Amino acid sequence: MIRIAGLTRFSSVDFQGVLAAVLYTPGCNYDCFYCHNRPLLQHKTPVLPTSDVLAWLDKRRGQLEGVVISGGEPSLQPDLEPFVRAIKDMGYLVKLDTNGSRPKQLAALLQARLLDRV
Repeated sequence: MIRIAGLTRFSSVDFQGVLAAVLYTPGCNYDCFYCHNRPLLQHKTPVLPTSDVLAWLDKRRGQLEGVVISGGEPSLQPDLEPFVRAIKDMGYLVKLDTNGSRPKQLAALLQARLLDRV
């Protein structure tokens, strides 16, 4: 499934008005000098098992309201849509932090109503 290189278990600032977890995906198609997550750009960061992350989110229902998927650039993940769907099926709000470089994938996620904020 999706590659997850990091997790912030609780954030009150990454998804305005929503208590959220933040998931970080490795890799990016840009090389911005100001990037605050540069270690994620090289794909060298160890990844967390997707099943463990989903199980962790399942246990946090009622404690968290949302999930932010950030990076790197999450739209580079080939299985982003089914992963977001699994999170939505748990009842979470989902925010995607993206550089917008893959508009077709973003449009598909929006048309499927899988994103609450971009």
